[in-house]
Amino acid sequence: MDVTEIGAIASAASAVLALIEKYGPEAWATIKEAVETTKSTTGPTLAEIEAIYARCKADNAAIQAS
Repeated sequence: MDVTEIGAIASAASAVLALIEKYGPEAWATIKEAVETTKSTTGPTLAEIEAIYARCKADNAAIQAS
């Protein structure tokens, strides 16, 4: 792993932590599900993408309402 890759990982981790701090543990559940779905060898199905999108919309609505 080179410096660029380590920097990218650290930046992504910082962004995820900032989202969790700002929006709560629900943000982590959504992020984790999205990552787990996309790292499979077959990729996400349309239904999985739609479910993640619906969850993101619901999370956003809750955030906007707070």
